[in-house]
Amino acid sequence: MTITPQFLENLRSRVSLSSIVGKQVKLTKKGNRALGLCPFHSEKTPSFNVNDDEGFYHCFGCGVSGDAITYLRETRGLNFVDAVRELASIAGISMPEIGPIDKAKQERQSKFLSCIDLATFFFQSNLKTQHGEKALDYLKKRGLSEKIIEEFRLGYAPRSGLNKFLKNKEISDEVSKLAGLTSFSERDGRNYDYFRDRIMFPIQNRKGQVIAFGARALGEAKPKYLNSPDSPSFSKKAVLYGWIQARERVRHNLPLLLVEGYMDVIAVTASQKAAALAPLGTALTTEQITLAWKLHDEPVLCFDGDTAGKNAAVRAIERILPVLEPGKTVRIATLPEDSDPDDLIRHHGGEGLLRIIKASQSLIDATWSQKASMYEIRQPEQRALFWQETRKLVRTIAHNQTRAAFGDEIERRIKAMRASTRNDHGVSNSDYNSRLNNFVKRPRTGSIRRTQTLLGLMIAFPRIAIDKFDALSELEFGDLDCEKMKNHLFDALFRDPDLDERAIRYHLSNLGYNKVLSEIDEMFAGLWIGSKNSNMNLDDARRKIDEIISLSQAPRRR
Repeated sequence: MTITPQFLENLRSRVSLSSIVGKQVKLTKKGNRALGLCPFHSEKTPSFNVNDDEGFYHCFGCGVSGDAITYLRETRGLNFVDAVRELASIAGISMPEIGPIDKAKQERQSKFLSCIDLATFFFQSNLKTQHGEKALDYLKKRGLSEKIIEEFRLGYAPRSGLNKFLKNKEISDEVSKLAGLTSFSERDGRNYDYFRDRIMFPIQNRKGQVIAFGARALGEAKPKYLNSPDSPSFSKKAVLYGWIQARERVRHNLPLLLVEGYMDVIAVTASQKAAALAPLGTALTTEQITLAWKLHDEPVLCFDGDTAGKNAAVRAIERILPVLEPGKTVRIATLPEDSDPDDLIRHHGGEGLLRIIKASQSLIDATWSQKASMYEIRQPEQRALFWQETRKLVRTIAHNQTRAAFGDEIERRIKAMRASTRNDHGVSNSDYNSRLNNFVKRPRTGSIRRTQTLLGLMIAFPRIAIDKFDALSELEFGDLDCEKMKNHLFDALFRDPDLDERAIRYHLSNLGYNKVLSEIDEMFAGLWIGSKNSNMNLDDARRKIDEIISLSQAPRRR
C-alpha cells in the first residue's frame, strides 16, 4: 500500500492546522483565520496567517506557505514520510504500510537512539558533579553561559561509569558498541568506555535526535578531539554540527557561518550575531555544502586564520565550485593570522565578528585572488599558467548556466589583466602583483567619485558610451556594483542603441541599481557636470569622459 492523495486529504481534515502551529506560535483568532508572529523569520508585527478551513498557512512578510505536512517538515527537519507519520500519530490514524517493513531493523534503530540519548543524559549529569568540575570550569572560562551549555547539551565523560550505567538501563554490550560508546578490550575481553575524561559535544541530526558525539580531551590524551565512529545512523561526511541551533537563528535572519570546530560553533551562536555550522573534524564535503544551502543561500566560510585554515578554505572552494547552482553560493571571510572565530569573539566581541562577515569576499573574488597569489604573475609563463588553472576550475562547475556566468566573469578579468600588462613598465614585482590580484577591491573615495561620474555621463550621453566602448570596457571600475551596472548598461545599449537617458534609468532601476543611481544623482547635485546641468553639451561630456579615462589609467604609467 502507498500514501494516496485520499489518505492525505483525510489526514489533513482530522487535524486543525492551528493546533499544530499553536504549539510553537501564539495565535490570535481573526474571523475564519488565526494570526501570529512568523516562525520562519524575525518580525514584530504579526503577518503569519493560518486558515483552518483550507488547511493552509501563509506569511505576508517572508512569503512562506504550506500545509500541516509542510510545516512539520520545515520546523522539525522531517522528510515527507516522517511528517505524514507524525501527523497520522496526532490524528490517531494508522499509517499505510509503505513497502516491506524490516521490524528487526526498526527495533535496532530504536535501541540505538535510546542508547545514545541515555548516554547524553549521563554526560550532562556528570558535568554537574564533582567529577565534572574541571570540565565545567573550562567551559565557563571559555565564556559559555549555563544557558548555552544547556542548549548544546554539553557534558562530561568520566574515566569510567557509562558502561555500568547503560547496563543498568538494560542496554546490551552489542548496542552500546554499535553506538560507539564502548569497546572490547583485546587483552581481557571486557567492555570499557570509549570516551574517558573528555568534554562531550552531542551531535544531532536534522530531527534534533542525538546520533553521535564529539569529545575534547581535558588532559594530554591524544587525539585532542575524538568523534564517534561511523554507524548506521551517523556518517561524519554527511552531518554538520549545530544544525538545530543554526536553523532557529537563520529563521531570524542571522547570517550563517561555516566554521571549523565545535567551540567555534558555540561561540558564534552565543554571540547572537550569527548562526554557525561545522564539519566534524574533516574537510568540508559536497554533502555538507548542500546541507548548509538548505538553511542559507549564501553561507560564509570562516575558517581559522592559520596556514591549515587557509588551506582548508582553498580545498572548500574546489569542492563548492562543482555543485554551484543559480542562487546558491558562499562568501569567504578572512580571519586575522593565527585566529579562529572563538578567539575573535573573545577579544573583539560580536561586533568584531560582524566586521569580518561584512568584509567577506564573494566566491569569484576569493577564487581569483587565491589562485593569483600562487603565481608570480609578472612572468608571462606564470601568468599563462594562472589563467589556465583558473579556467580549469571554472570547467568543474556542473551547472551549465552557472558555469557560463562564472566563466564570463573570469574572462573579463583576464581581459582586464591583459590590458594592464600592456601599460605596465618599470613597476616592481610586489606593486605589479598587488595591482593584478585585486581588481575587485573597493576603490578609494576619489576613485569612486570618478567611477560614479563616468557612469552618470554614460547614462546621460549613451552615444559617447558606445563610441568609447573599447576604452570603457577595459577600464576597471573597482566597485563591484558599479562594475556590474556598467556591464548591464552596455548590454542594454547594444540591444537598443536608441535608448535615451530616461529609458536607460528605467532599465537599470528594474535591475536593482536604485542605490547606485541615487548616489550618482546626489554627487552630481554638487558638481557642474551631468545631464541636469543645461551647460553640459556633447563635446563637454566627451572631454570629461576622456579626462576620467586618462586619470583612471594614470597609476599604470608611473
